[in-house]
Amino acid sequence: MNGEHGDSTTEFRTDAHIDEYVLGREDVGTFTASGERLTYARPGDASPTAVPLTEVETIRFERNTTLHHMRFLGACTGLLAVVLTVVPTADVYLNGLPATRPEALLLGFVYVFAIGAWLTAYDYLNVGNHDVIDLYIRTTDETHVVCGAVDDASFVHACEQLIASDIPTTNRNSKLTSEFS
Repeated sequence: MNGEHGDSTTEFRTDAHIDEYVLGREDVGTFTASGERLTYARPGDASPTAVPLTEVETIRFERNTTLHHMRFLGACTGLLAVVLTVVPTADVYLNGLPATRPEALLLGFVYVFAIGAWLTAYDYLNVGNHDVIDLYIRTTDETHVVCGAVDDASFVHACEQLIASDIPTTNRNSKLTSEFS
């Protein structure tokens, strides 16, 4: 990288989550580096945010494990989905279709909630690796947050490039060290 941080040049472009890592991985932005700046942008941003390398004080990497509990939530939601599907179906099987309009509407609402529970359980259980790398780019004025999954090879490569650069970096979790080698 050029400027105050030395002569090594780092260039990359990768998908990343900006400001927070969300469960749905389809809402990602871009994170790029050139010899002069780090740039990131959300999908709908008209202009990307650029951080000149001369203003970067430190870059800190942390391992975010908050998504680890998603499997438990997925299992609980799946159990709720089973109950919301089996109980009304058994009731219809044993007692026949609802006789009144309110009972039919109630049955329909229960099935709508069951479909929502199945979709939510699928979202919680379908996320790949739950380990997330949080990248904090600190300048004199503010901190910029970029996140990516540990199983995203291009994001890990971008982190490796930043660690190899002349910018001071801090890795706050020893388990990430094995991912960066």
